[in-house]
Amino acid sequence: MNPQLSPDDAHLNQLWRETFGQPLPLIGAPEITRRILRQNGVPDSALHRPVTDEVKPARAPRGATQ
Repeated sequence: MNPQLSPDDAHLNQLWRETFGQPLPLIGAPEITRRILRQNGVPDSALHRPVTDEVKPARAPRGATQ
């Protein structure tokens, strides 16, 4: 079974992949993830996803647990 990411985790996973080239290892810890991304040059404006009804949850990376 492959769990679904929350919309917030899906957004952070996308930013993490763009920054580090690998899946987000910290599912369910958005503040820690934002802090690490911020320390690695991701601007604050990119860290908070826009609220829309069209965001669909993405699948969690293999090996991730919730």
